[in-house]
Amino acid sequence: MGPEIHLNNLALQAGRNTILNPLSACLEPGKIHLLMGPNGSGKSSLLKCLLGLQPHRGDIKLHWPSAQARVKPAYIPQQTVFDAALPISVADFMRGVVSRWPLFGWRRTRIEAHIHNLLAQVGMEGKTQLRLDQLSGGERQRLLFARALYQPPGFWCLDEPMTGLDSHAQAIITRLILEQRDQGATIVMVHHGLDFARHYADQVLLINAGLSWQGPAHELPDDALTPPTSPPSSWQYGESEP
Repeated sequence: MGPEIHLNNLALQAGRNTILNPLSACLEPGKIHLLMGPNGSGKSSLLKCLLGLQPHRGDIKLHWPSAQARVKPAYIPQQTVFDAALPISVADFMRGVVSRWPLFGWRRTRIEAHIHNLLAQVGMEGKTQLRLDQLSGGERQRLLFARALYQPPGFWCLDEPMTGLDSHAQAIITRLILEQRDQGATIVMVHHGLDFARHYADQVLLINAGLSWQGPAHELPDDALTPPTSPPSSWQYGESEP
């Protein structure tokens, strides 16, 4: 079960530029909360605030169902850079995730079976011997999901997790996200697809240097993502988010 998250007048400024005007919202567990809006509008910055990676004004309160449930959130960034100089395989990477100690005997057998199961969930079970620098961007993204699934966090922050994935991989990741939601996780996700929003999102927050609209996905306006004629002076369309 994930946390209920309360944002109270959350605001973010970078120098003289306003990234997020004060916004307030409640993000309930067991739901997919989709952050949508134009490039540079503060969506990724909002995710980083939730993760504690970005200084901000206002309050972010996480109410977990119990003290035992409090775990680190899973963060899947839009683009992941693996050090190509590291001569390790997918299997080695996952072994480092599940155990800090050398694996011997029965313990190795059990751990290897667990690793195979995690990789199978993301369609990577046949790629255990590939080095990290041999993976495509979509395969690296799926590997991050496998790592997060080792200890399901209950709270996921996903920054355009479908980037670089083909339709088959997108279907795998969508299934995993829905499974986590159905198990009670709180999922906050940056995504631009209207079809995804209307089919799978429970709540949509339109971010445009602040919260411009919030509501259930089926009420999402048809022109929700149409750029305004006069965007805020603190950002321009096409800019990268801080």
